[in-house]
Amino acid sequence: MPKDKIQHGSYHQYYEFRSRDSRPQCLENCLRQCSNQLARLNNRTIHMLDIGCNSGKLSNSVLAVIQSTYGESQLVHMIGVDIDMDLVAQARSSYGNENLQFAQADISAIAIEDSEGKDSIAMYMERAGIRQFDYVFCFSVLMYVHLNHGDQGLQAVLDYVCSRANVLVLELQSWKKYRDHVRRMRREGEGEYPHFESLEWKGNYGRLEEHIKQYVISRGFHLVFEEGNRNEFNRSLILFSRNST
Repeated sequence: MPKDKIQHGSYHQYYEFRSRDSRPQCLENCLRQCSNQLARLNNRTIHMLDIGCNSGKLSNSVLAVIQSTYGESQLVHMIGVDIDMDLVAQARSSYGNENLQFAQADISAIAIEDSEGKDSIAMYMERAGIRQFDYVFCFSVLMYVHLNHGDQGLQAVLDYVCSRANVLVLELQSWKKYRDHVRRMRREGEGEYPHFESLEWKGNYGRLEEHIKQYVISRGFHLVFEEGNRNEFNRSLILFSRNST
């Protein structure tokens, strides 16, 4: 696999080694536990953003979960974005339709307003006539942002997603996973992450995850639900909702 694929987590056989994926079921449980808080989304079109959609399989499953949660009569639309254009093309071919669109986007470049051309997320929002997404999903993607762009780069992405989300769903990788991934890069001769040694957001036993959770809360959100049953990769889904004004 080319260096930049490993560096950014663009695994083209991701769903071959993650053939069992309990995240849709975990998401369904999260939504069931906090249905009262999310009732305000009833009876209008729901717009969702999936950051780091890979080949689109999970995006498609999440769309089905949300559709089932709110009922078949409710309009639900999603855009999935990924840094890897080949994966985006695969997602479009496999799952793309009028309710599920896919586009290439480098979320880190967008967050620091350094993207070339027009931002595909902004284009979707303009077409849909929305200022925010009802749901933004980041499944196991923030580690790569963090390793490639440091604490400040991760904070910029969190600022971006928090400003555009009413409900934010995160799946975070542990500090152990960070270290394992850095060792893999070194072992395979793929180079170093220049920010790794200087990261201040780090630590085992949930300390890294706590930095991220508290930052999201500081941006006007509250933690609604954290799935206690960890998935097959020892990760849990964390659901935040924007504070009422």
